[in-house]
Amino acid sequence: MQSGALLRAVCIITGYIVSYFHRAFFPEGCEQSTLQDTLTYDTMVRIGGSFTGFSTAFQVVADMYGWKHIVLLADDDTERICWYSAKPFDDIFGNNENYTFSWLRFEPDPTPEELDDILDQVQARARGFLLLLCYLF
Repeated sequence: MQSGALLRAVCIITGYIVSYFHRAFFPEGCEQSTLQDTLTYDTMVRIGGSFTGFSTAFQVVADMYGWKHIVLLADDDTERICWYSAKPFDDIFGNNENYTFSWLRFEPDPTPEELDDILDQVQARARGFLLLLCYLF
């Protein structure tokens, strides 16, 4: 499967899941036109601008909904775009006493076993409140 097709599939599935649980969805990098359907993807929030602006806008939403446990899942490669979008989240939430923030960092191309471990950590740390997924294939 090509990386673009895999990213599209992840965006569509994530959009369905977060809509079902009535959670805001900030799809940075999800560009397919099907995601414009506001009836199906009714919790999608499109944000343009800087990565810092994206994390600041997310903080407003987290405060509005009372989200306190935030998990960010991103690889740790400073040469990839995910790191640049993840770093401002760490700056805002990482040292803020009002949140429990976990940046789960992983190497590019994790094995299935490593992915299972990551999912177990997400479940333990997020307690079902929120998961931000930033992984570009």
